[in-house]
Amino acid sequence: MLEVKEAVKIATEYIQTLFSERQIPELRLEEVELSPDNQFWEVTLSFVVREPTAYLSLGDAARTREYKIFRINAETGQVQSMKIRKV
Repeated sequence: MLEVKEAVKIATEYIQTLFSERQIPELRLEEVELSPDNQFWEVTLSFVVREPTAYLSLGDAARTREYKIFRINAETGQVQSMKIRKV
């Protein structure tokens, strides 16, 4: 079975390959949980997203944090899914 550090490393590397065309600002580990049946690690990562708003001047953007949950097979290390976590 994968150790927690290995699961986090897999999720971190996976998100970087998904978003390879852009830099992932302020990538941060939020949560890690082993499923009750010990079959999957659920790793939550977050990063900053800049969204333009009508209240800011041109070129400025609001900074929000986006959260992604990665489900990783605890035996094989294969990423099974990525979901958006609602805050």
